[in-house]
Amino acid sequence: MFAENIMKTQVVTAGYHEQVGAVQDRMQKQKLRMLPVVDDKQTVVGILSTFCIMERAIPDYLISGDLKQIPYAPDLGILRKKYLEVIACPVHQVMDTQPLMVQKDESLLSVAAAISSHGKHEHALVVDEHQKLLGVISAGDILDRLKQKVSEGNDA
Repeated sequence: MFAENIMKTQVVTAGYHEQVGAVQDRMQKQKLRMLPVVDDKQTVVGILSTFCIMERAIPDYLISGDLKQIPYAPDLGILRKKYLEVIACPVHQVMDTQPLMVQKDESLLSVAAAISSHGKHEHALVVDEHQKLLGVISAGDILDRLKQKVSEGNDA
């Protein structure tokens, strides 16, 4: 089985210059945790995820481990202020510029391995040779397909 056999082709995208807050609202309404980011030519240039937004909203000194050196922990107000700054930014300032991209003829085993080893995002963007978006495959899509095959008693 190949990536093209399992990918979702109806993909919501984010524009490179869109405001993060508007994109996050769209993600929330559609119950999505990430959107591929495309430029004016519909070429994939990144991915915006809830993780990207949260990562930017947390002050650097918390991420670096310096919190133990500080006698007080920042409260929700500090996080809220930073979050408001992040959602006012254009997507290209917050997005992950190295999303996992695969070709439509890659094997499902190869895509599963790539998703597992890629890191913080659990999606692979299926693109053509010009990085035009064809579809998206999530770890959940692969697991669903495996579950279906187990139920059918089929190894194909």
